[in-house]
Amino acid sequence: MPRHQQVATCRRSNGPVSKFCTCEHCTLCVCSVCGAYEGGLTTDCPGVPVDFDRQQEVYETLLDYTDDRGWHQGEPMKRRAPRFAATRLPPEPPRADPRAAIAPTVDWALVDRAAALQHELAQKAIAWVVAERNCEERTAAFVRTQEEAAPLRDKTVLDEKDRDLLAKLERDQIDFRLADERAQKCENELRQEARRLVAALEGDPATRHAPASL
Repeated sequence: MPRHQQVATCRRSNGPVSKFCTCEHCTLCVCSVCGAYEGGLTTDCPGVPVDFDRQQEVYETLLDYTDDRGWHQGEPMKRRAPRFAATRLPPEPPRADPRAAIAPTVDWALVDRAAALQHELAQKAIAWVVAERNCEERTAAFVRTQEEAAPLRDKTVLDEKDRDLLAKLERDQIDFRLADERAQKCENELRQEARRLVAALEGDPATRHAPASL
């Protein structure tokens, strides 16, 4: 299967991507072959379009795709490095948006931008909920172990069972701290994405009148 191919066409102008544009094609890592982007990208490109549910699974779990193993449980997303081809696909020739014939006064590129931001916001919200649930579970486990280990404070000599319990307490504390950091990171990313969306809706006249279903 080929490696990921970075899109080379700007969503706003239908011309080459530009560092001066803020559309998702110009600012994000997006594969033109599988359609995945950013956290939904696998290590290698599967060579076929990947739907939203599968991209979300890639983002939230250890699911990955590589040329040698196919779909499998691999590295966490934070340690994954999607491989892109060295060259970009040539940009598609500019073409008229068929929606312009229905509503020529609407800047459909801006509407698409708002839709993409809402899609990204939904992904951030799901990631935050999952991280928050995991943090709650780790917190409860840590509290239970703390209560179980409380009597050890008055003991001067610890046996093997006591030492095992203290080791478990330390592990649970580390798991709790990592889960809490992850939840806070996801919450911050959610807030930032929400601000980006609100700024786009307030700053782009076309998005103020975008359909409510977006």
